[in-house]
Amino acid sequence: IWSRLRHPNILQFLGANTLDEQPFIVMPYIPNTAREFLHKEQEFDPVYILRDVSLGLEYLHSRTICHGDLKGVNVLVDHSNRALLCDFGLARVKADVTSRTVGMPANGPTIFGSRNWMAPELFTGAPPSTRSDMYAFGMTVYELYADEDPLCHIRSHDFVELVCQRDLRPSRPTKIARLTDSMWDLATSCWAKRSSDRPTARKVHDVISHGHLITDVSLLRDLTLRFELTYSR
Repeated sequence: IWSRLRHPNILQFLGANTLDEQPFIVMPYIPNTAREFLHKEQEFDPVYILRDVSLGLEYLHSRTICHGDLKGVNVLVDHSNRALLCDFGLARVKADVTSRTVGMPANGPTIFGSRNWMAPELFTGAPPSTRSDMYAFGMTVYELYADEDPLCHIRSHDFVELVCQRDLRPSRPTKIARLTDSMWDLATSCWAKRSSDRPTARKVHDVISHGHLITDVSLLRDLTLRFELTYSR
């Protein structure tokens, strides 16, 4: 699937081969994840990364593909400050060791994924979907602004009860001026418990681009032009 995708906000697949009977994938080298980039460019507003992420998700979802493991480490930022999604569709075979969830809840289905970004329905065995991607998007909003994993204070054995049964969600970080009311409202709408209540990637993109979340008009025009030129190739 990956080899057929062409979009400026999807990391390009260049090829695959084997070396000493070990398979490997070839892709462009992008040195920074989203959080690494924001550490280096502390004046850069995460909203521009999130706008690119919404465009990448919209492209995937329009082709009935869900990412399945959206989080900051799976968003790369290149030399032109463009965000690219990577590792989509690999959630069942790859996850960070610190956030891997296996066999939760007790006696339930075996679950692979990044627990802190996972929608509640995934813990009961529902397959990843475009709507669970949007839940993860909301958690990624929190992650990039707060510079920490969402719900990182919850102990593993309490996670399902607190998040899935008691609907615990992140509290709004304080003293982060760039995290506007509109962006926080967008994040909270994405992590609604009922998947049907979550906005689509297209809706999220429209809110970010046209809902005054991007205030630098010249940069918005540059981003739009870059998207149009790249996507038309």
